Amino acid sequence: MSLKPFTGRIRPAMTKPENAARQAYQKYYIGRDYEQVDLFRLLKNRYGISSAIYPGCYIQISPSFIFPDVAYIDSDKYAKKYFKSDSLVEIVRERKEYPEEPKVAFHGIDYREIIDGYQSKFDLLISKYAGFISEPCKPYLRAGGYLLVNNSHGDAGMASIDPDYQFIAVVHRTKGKYRISTASLEAYFVPKKDITVTRELLLDRQKGVGYTKTAALYLFQKVL
Repeated sequence: MSLKPFTGRIRPAMTKPENAARQAYQKYYIGRDYEQVDLFRLLKNRYGISSAIYPGCYIQISPSFIFPDVAYIDSDKYAKKYFKSDSLVEIVRERKEYPEEPKVAFHGIDYREIIDGYQSKFDLLISKYAGFISEPCKPYLRAGGYLLVNNSHGDAGMASIDPDYQFIAVVHRTKGKYRISTASLEAYFVPKKDITVTRELLLDRQKGVGYTKTAALYLFQKVL
């Protein structure tokens, strides 16, 4: 299950699936400057990340350009179709920045269905535009693993009040380049209004609350 920020997807009625997959990736990620390859490279170099899991991914396979072992989860029918064509894996092979054969696994299911054998397996959990991923997908992260999350649907706020996560950094984007900062972290997740942010509040709102200081993305580390 995913909630994506893009609309107007390609409808591949008269297009071969392999061509449609490449066209869709070009449109939604290359064309919109949303591959984030430099961000994933930063995370790998700074935190030694080599494996990731991406629930609600749609077809953003760019994490596999940097990380050799990535699992993707999305119940979207077009994501299922495009991954089935193998074209996305071909793009990974063309652009990967490591010598070994990439491990690319796709699961066309609701991300709330825990996949056997994946518990405590991954270095990085990615949560963007797909709802509250940090809680149900937490079992996939190894102890000391990392959560990369935005606050589109309130998931960064959810992680900020979860005792199993420690807030360790923010990600900013300036002039098209990502950077990671650990400065003044105490200034983040301070509500603009006089409210107490709770799990129940966020689930009820289905979106984040307003905070006095924000970032493009937030990085948490799994404590347990």
